[in-house]
Amino acid sequence: MNHEASEVFLRDCETGKLVEAKLIDAILPKHLRDHSVFWKPLSKANAEQHGHWDWAKKCSHYSKELSYQGFAIECNDATQGLMIVNTTKRCFLPSQANKHLVYIGYLESAPWNRKKLTPQPRFKGIGAVMIAAAIQLSLDEGNCGRIGLHSLPQSETYYKEKCQMTDLGPDDSYSPKLPLRYFEMTESQATEFLKIGGPQHET
Repeated sequence: MNHEASEVFLRDCETGKLVEAKLIDAILPKHLRDHSVFWKPLSKANAEQHGHWDWAKKCSHYSKELSYQGFAIECNDATQGLMIVNTTKRCFLPSQANKHLVYIGYLESAPWNRKKLTPQPRFKGIGAVMIAAAIQLSLDEGNCGRIGLHSLPQSETYYKEKCQMTDLGPDDSYSPKLPLRYFEMTESQATEFLKIGGPQHET
């Protein structure tokens, strides 16, 4: 199967310049190898909240369902970000309740790009590119840019302050033992996000 690759830009943290990267509309075996060999040991060693994520198992499970799609970002021949979305979920925000959205099930940036793990990250903009990709898919699906997600505690500030998503509070139905906060983005918030665009959201 052929997969599309779009040109996107990340910010090189050392030089401050924008560099070309590829957004691929699939998670391929190379990306899973990169995660297993390079990402996971660093995430587990630093007790990251998603250190237990097994992307190979996730992809094996979700690849059987048409409502799910994967994305990957490559730069300098290395996988910089991964995301899995669901295109059949519905909104909870009262202003758009029960309308369809694109739900981000999992989103992870390579550990060497995260400030909490290294004083000098390699690239900024991975999260912003993935959020923009989810918005674009929502537009393509006729959902007007609406997206939603449950956030790990370490990422709540990013979604609330950088992405300007609406915080609907802890969701007990997600997991009684770990009621993650649920965030949703409206059509107008999505439009505003795309206006600013890219690595600027990661500053």
